[in-house]
Amino acid sequence: MHCQAPTAVRRTPSFPHSGGTIRARIGLAAGRLLRLAPVLGLLAAPLAARATILTFDESRNGNAVEPTGSGSQLGSDYGDNVTAASMAVLGGVYTYGEAGEGFTPDVSVDIRSSLDSTTDPGVRLWQRGYGDLVNVVFSEGPGTAGAPLLFVRLTAAPGFVVDLHDFDLAHSSPVATTIAGVSVLDGETTLFSAANVLVAGSTSTPGRTTFSFPMPLSAVELLVRIDVSNLSPGAQDNIGLDNLRFGQTPPGVVPEPGTALLIFLGLAGLAARRLGDVSGP
Repeated sequence: MHCQAPTAVRRTPSFPHSGGTIRARIGLAAGRLLRLAPVLGLLAAPLAARATILTFDESRNGNAVEPTGSGSQLGSDYGDNVTAASMAVLGGVYTYGEAGEGFTPDVSVDIRSSLDSTTDPGVRLWQRGYGDLVNVVFSEGPGTAGAPLLFVRLTAAPGFVVDLHDFDLAHSSPVATTIAGVSVLDGETTLFSAANVLVAGSTSTPGRTTFSFPMPLSAVELLVRIDVSNLSPGAQDNIGLDNLRFGQTPPGVVPEPGTALLIFLGLAGLAARRLGDVSGP
């Protein structure tokens, strides 16, 4: 009796999904990943920009903080590392404006004139009389004279940049007057410059000249330079500055290790699940 040798049966592998179906499922998986992008962006995006408004509503008299009086001293610590609308400091409380953006704990402020000294920044505060502004800072010189230049230096802490949004100038007279110029510098680089600037007086409408930057001027350190050198020395203190709004923004934020790990695991898990769906049973 002879037994016939078994005949090998060659089977063609079975693919439950066509190439088009696989591509469709991969596309679906990619689409779902893309829909997660906003959530992942929130985890990895830079912190929201913030901004503080210097209103100059307080002065410093020795170690005491007092409401601004005409001719009073600006505290050297005013505007530094602002965290709230009211901040307790040595001798009292400083107040600041804010437009809903938060404050600037990582920016310091230095305001002085070109006639400053080691003991006097060469600036003073005034209550009213500069256009329609209330409480301004101006350059101060010897006697009743002013100084030809007023400077505002904004410096960001390491890892941040400072953003300049806007500020107001006004003339302490009913009529407007022209000053030599206004500029904003990033080191040796001029970010903004305007010559022969007409500054509003109290009878102007509005009673202030506003410099506004819809796209903020940004740098690690910004210098605002108000040039009144074309005015006579006795009139150089007739230009006041107010409502200087500046912010801070980190140039980029890398997620903390724990957050980065969660993002990676979430993406890996989603990818594995979708691959399982694509390969099928």
